[in-house]
Amino acid sequence: MATHNRGGEITYTHVSGLTYLFTITTCTDVGSSTTDRDELYLDFDLGTPYAQRDTLQRDTETPMPFDHKKNVYTGLHTFTSAGTHRITMEDPNRNLGIENIYTQSGGSSDDIVFALEAYLIIDPTQGLAGANNSPQFDDCPCPAIACVNKPYCYNPLAYDLDDDSLSYELVAPLGLDAVPLVIPSIYMFPDDVGGGNMTIDPVTGTVCWNNPMMQGEFNFTIKINEWRNGVSIGYVIRDVQLTVQANCLNDPPEILPIQDTCIVAGETISFNIEGSDVNFDNLDMVASGLSFNVASSPSTFNAVTNPGIANGVFQWQTNCSHIKAGEYLVLIGLTDDGDPTFSDYESFSINVIPPALTGLVSSAFGNGVNLSWDVSNCSNADGYNIYRGVLPNLPFPDCCTPFNVEDYGFTFVDQVLGASTNTYFDNNSLNLGIDYCYVVTAIYDYGQVESCPSDTSCVRLLKDVPIVTNVSVFNTDLTLGSDSIIWSKPTDLDTLQYPGPYFYKVFRGSSISNTTLFIGQTSPSTLLSFTDTIYIDNNINTFSGPNFYRVELYYSNNGSDSLVGTSNSAGSIFVEAVANDNQVALSWNEQVPWINSSYNVFRVNPFGPDNLLGQTTNQFYVDSGLVNGVEYCYYVISTGEYTDSSINNPLLNVSQLICATPTDLTPPCPPELFISGDCIEGENTIWWTNPNNTCADDVMSYNLYFKAVDTLDYLLLATFSTSSDTSFVHTNLWNNTIPSIAGCYRVTAVDSAQYSNESIFSNEFCVDNCPDYWFPNVFTPNADGDNDYFLAIAPFSYIESIDIKIYNRWGLLVYESKDPYFKWDGNRLDNSLPVPSGVYFYNCIVNTIRLSGIEPITLNGYLHLFRDNGQLGN
Repeated sequence: MATHNRGGEITYTHVSGLTYLFTITTCTDVGSSTTDRDELYLDFDLGTPYAQRDTLQRDTETPMPFDHKKNVYTGLHTFTSAGTHRITMEDPNRNLGIENIYTQSGGSSDDIVFALEAYLIIDPTQGLAGANNSPQFDDCPCPAIACVNKPYCYNPLAYDLDDDSLSYELVAPLGLDAVPLVIPSIYMFPDDVGGGNMTIDPVTGTVCWNNPMMQGEFNFTIKINEWRNGVSIGYVIRDVQLTVQANCLNDPPEILPIQDTCIVAGETISFNIEGSDVNFDNLDMVASGLSFNVASSPSTFNAVTNPGIANGVFQWQTNCSHIKAGEYLVLIGLTDDGDPTFSDYESFSINVIPPALTGLVSSAFGNGVNLSWDVSNCSNADGYNIYRGVLPNLPFPDCCTPFNVEDYGFTFVDQVLGASTNTYFDNNSLNLGIDYCYVVTAIYDYGQVESCPSDTSCVRLLKDVPIVTNVSVFNTDLTLGSDSIIWSKPTDLDTLQYPGPYFYKVFRGSSISNTTLFIGQTSPSTLLSFTDTIYIDNNINTFSGPNFYRVELYYSNNGSDSLVGTSNSAGSIFVEAVANDNQVALSWNEQVPWINSSYNVFRVNPFGPDNLLGQTTNQFYVDSGLVNGVEYCYYVISTGEYTDSSINNPLLNVSQLICATPTDLTPPCPPELFISGDCIEGENTIWWTNPNNTCADDVMSYNLYFKAVDTLDYLLLATFSTSSDTSFVHTNLWNNTIPSIAGCYRVTAVDSAQYSNESIFSNEFCVDNCPDYWFPNVFTPNADGDNDYFLAIAPFSYIESIDIKIYNRWGLLVYESKDPYFKWDGNRLDNSLPVPSGVYFYNCIVNTIRLSGIEPITLNGYLHLFRDNGQLGN
């Protein structure tokens, strides 16, 4: 049978709507005209109700070395709907003599259909209205040739017009109905037959076979997967036939490694690529990748070669349209003209990043900040991200090193859309007396790419209203408590615009966002500098929660009082206490506009100065080593500041007084349990460790728990009233009648009788029975007092019940019982007459007592019944 197919693939490009241009490329041997194809069939969704078939005409046929030919067939196809579409092509036969096809089934490779496949997923959720272009290839392996005991490498030089990510894997080739050939009965990977080791780089697609040990024809097939936003959107199968020759004198060329690089859009990149060949063959150096196929300002590659030497120059004048998520992968191929030809491949990546923004300016305006910056040099920016920080951790790293702005002390504030939008007003949760620093970044590619941050611009709100600096608790009580409120006077107020006299009104509330209750005001003063800045709020509840305060400044406007502005709100520190065994755990929260840096924790001493327990930067503290049953009282003093140096620092604020009485609420740690089960004696010896020797100090007793079946719940088995009593011997009675050691145990420790805290369960320890039940194979019911009964061999154990049936050789039931202690005297069940000597058969279901419950086992066997001097009857 004439054959000719060596390899190929199906690719496609989007034309418009649901219309695509499909291309079949094949590599064939030049042979009989009967196997040459002027047209090929292309099947769409084969095997489904929506299957269609198109005929593609051959557009070109290009002669290739060693009597091979490259064939290209094209045609348009319009789908009826989006979704997943399978595109396949079949031609009757592969080439003869492929070593790793049909190797174990005894057949020949030319009996196997040659098939190609591509998948197209039209998914509107993945952008571009779901349109997709398959990977394209700059290399056609027609032919592909390797040598015995020489390294062979090949790269398809694939790129994706949509900038989708590509991954590569070796798979089985396709046969009838474009179904993968079965491994290993019909197909084996080349190195499984020809020796050496074949691998594929899943990122670059380079296939290397180091080193084939067998000459002949081999097939390998590459699956090139497409990914968009982490979602698979299609793949292409490339089928390759590789000829491995013997006695080769040629060696592969070599490309020097190439470093990855990063460049700001708008800059030019240019560098040399060097290759060589030890055999001084003529060389051809080529480059492939998306950068050569972009619509605007594609990269260029020019190579100059001499025998044994190749030098290439990669150049790219980048622009803003090249900004994208991910990197540009560039593949370099170097091929010699030896016999056979060999190739080497190297890859490098280029990251085109957006330019950083410039000209950021921040200025205070009222209770907010105006921001402006220079419009991005790249008009394809989607918009801008605004970040704000207090005392940020600068500087930022190099822009080519990926980093998150928020890891450097900044918080995301907002996003504005539109490349020309270059202003923003921030009035979100700003406080007077704080220095705020801002940076702005530009975003691209639907927000997937973010530029390097702009230079930092810092600003402080104008101090033209009062600033609350202290809210301290003077007295803690449900009804007679008191708070002290202190504020800083405005220093930036225009007193010509707002003439005196001046006074302050103070407001209280139960939350920082609701301070509307007017509680008092200060005396008026003609000069702002003489105004009072302290207010004591008496007869309030300071016991149940914090109180929040706000101060308003008023001036005289044409004889009437008018509001100048309001301060920020601030609350007192509120401490909570949780008592436990010999300790009290304190925690507190605060809502204040200044920055607290540390906290001093005090314990009240009724007989002298209060005890400073320690200082912490956290908002919790544990006071341990206390006596249970004794009340202890605490308060916390915070130390804070505003970043505005004109405000007196440090700011000290006192919490309310909180009291708690330690009590033992902590159960002891559990013991460690051990068991020794004894099937012969029918008992379990159980012992456990005393936690007082390791991890506890107050264990007083133990509770031992048991369950006879592993699926049941634990029940209390025994209680041991002293900590030194750590062992127990247990025999369980199944159904209160049958001894059993099967079961699971756990033990707990219990502390002092006053608190009776029980530990968690110890480790679980389970024991199972050892059922034993057997029969003899002979008995003599002749009333001589010796072996007169057929019964179970004693002793037996852990048997709940049985069901035994005994039959004669004709299948007649002669005896049955459900009693494990049965005794058959050799008489028939129905008439009590003796049965004759002979062979009898038994079937016995034995219900054993196990950890899982009752487990039946079946015993089948035979027995000899002897009467009359031991002779068997007929």
